[in-house]
Amino acid sequence: MTGNKDRKNNHNHKKIKQGREGVFQALALTTTIGVELAVAVSLGYYGGQYLDKKMATGPWFVLAGVLIGLAVGTVGVYKTLKGFLGE
Repeated sequence: MTGNKDRKNNHNHKKIKQGREGVFQALALTTTIGVELAVAVSLGYYGGQYLDKKMATGPWFVLAGVLIGLAVGTVGVYKTLKGFLGE
């Protein structure tokens, strides 16, 4: 009888461990996505701001930089999700 309890306890501990791993994987994935987007958009913004100051063109390079940053970040997120999902 105690053998069944031990197996049941061991099984429950494995479920809890797997549940925690799933939570940490989800946390890592969402953090990665957020950082990828933030870095890409920030680099686009600051790069555009630098070019606008250098060429005195107003907000055009900032706008282009942010849009390019969004596009690059979206591609990065797509690749990250593709790798995470194993496709």
